[in-house]
Amino acid sequence: MKRILFILSIVFCGGLAAQSDSVKSFSLDQAVAYALTNHSNSKNATLDIQKGKAFVMENIAMGLPQINGNIDYLYYIAPAVFVAPASFAGGPPGQFISIPVSPLNSMSMSATASMSVVNGQYFIGIAAAKAYGNLLTQQKEKTDIGVKEEVVKAYYLVLIAQESKKVVDSTLKVLEQTVAQTEEIFKEGLIEELDVKQLKLTQSQIKDLSVQLENNIALTLYALKFQMAYPLDQEIILTDKLEPLIANANYDNLVDSLQDSIDITSNIDYRLIDQKLNLDKYQYKLQRASAYPSLSTFFQVGGNFFNNDRWIFLDGTTATLNGVIWGFNLKVPIFSSWNRVSKLKQLKIEIQKTENTKLMVQDGLELGYKSAKISVKNNYGKLRTAKENFELAGEIRRVNTIKYKEGLISSLNLTQAESQYFDAQQKYFQTIYELLVSKIALDKSMNKF
Repeated sequence: MKRILFILSIVFCGGLAAQSDSVKSFSLDQAVAYALTNHSNSKNATLDIQKGKAFVMENIAMGLPQINGNIDYLYYIAPAVFVAPASFAGGPPGQFISIPVSPLNSMSMSATASMSVVNGQYFIGIAAAKAYGNLLTQQKEKTDIGVKEEVVKAYYLVLIAQESKKVVDSTLKVLEQTVAQTEEIFKEGLIEELDVKQLKLTQSQIKDLSVQLENNIALTLYALKFQMAYPLDQEIILTDKLEPLIANANYDNLVDSLQDSIDITSNIDYRLIDQKLNLDKYQYKLQRASAYPSLSTFFQVGGNFFNNDRWIFLDGTTATLNGVIWGFNLKVPIFSSWNRVSKLKQLKIEIQKTENTKLMVQDGLELGYKSAKISVKNNYGKLRTAKENFELAGEIRRVNTIKYKEGLISSLNLTQAESQYFDAQQKYFQTIYELLVSKIALDKSMNKF
């Protein structure tokens, strides 16, 4: 029996150890790092970069030597014949003979090596392919910023939900003690039953709020794990706390140090549109280079094999060299019926459109910075006010609780104080989230996110 209990204890403890090992802890930075490694958007953006490198190599290879082989095999089931007078072969006059014009088996083999010598589009194409690779790298950076933003927002929501529940649970404990004391006072006949019911109603509402917040925590955790690309059925623990994250941002100095304008050229959105404009110009150059002459060279060698047996490589096969050729090919575009000119006009219009978009992006980035700067300043001011109101509401509730126990105020006054306290709490945490989100927008506009 002891042996069985010992084995069960080992299995039970092992199960607990495995369960605890499956629970991982994440700071905000660790959550972001995990998402950038595992999120599908980030992984696909990395694959796009690899694809872009292969595309560059593809364009480079187009100008390197190319070797192609060719094999043609023919088996004549019924060979064609040439009819001639029999006298040609010493036969009797007036008769004819059939002479096969081809062997039963024939095979020709050739190999051709070619290389571009002068081609205006080649080097422009390589430069354009490299520019495209750079665009994919920038798009990866843009994708990572988007992934990071969603993870950070989800992390903040979990922390706010957790902190809000702590406040509610703390309040609930105090209220439970007050309800218990009120019931004792009611039993002694010093207060009316309505006072007890009023407090129990408030207690019930706070319990419901606590349950709702518990569900919100679970929901926000699911959202965070989804944004991190973390398994939804595995638990995680968040190690960062809300107050230190706010304190570390040092909003007092940040608000005072914000400038009127910033250099937007380092912003990822500006760099993306600038690279798009660069690619449009390369497309224009490529099309213009299609009108330039191109020169290529080639070398070819071939041979023929034939016999009259069933198989080509049996004894009696005859092999002949079918020529060795070396030459050049010069291609000079002369007239394309305005095809190239029309394409150039379209590409030039596309460049103008991208330039217009670039100006709009510049204005948008400048406006985005000014808007984010004002939002941070306003939300930080709102947070300080909301925090003061929250602390003040807490003090009012504490004093009213004491007054109620001493019989100086009614349960209605205490309920109003509780309601005022929870309203202040909700506004406080909502203002925290608004400040954190506006800080994200500010960091993105300043290319610091």
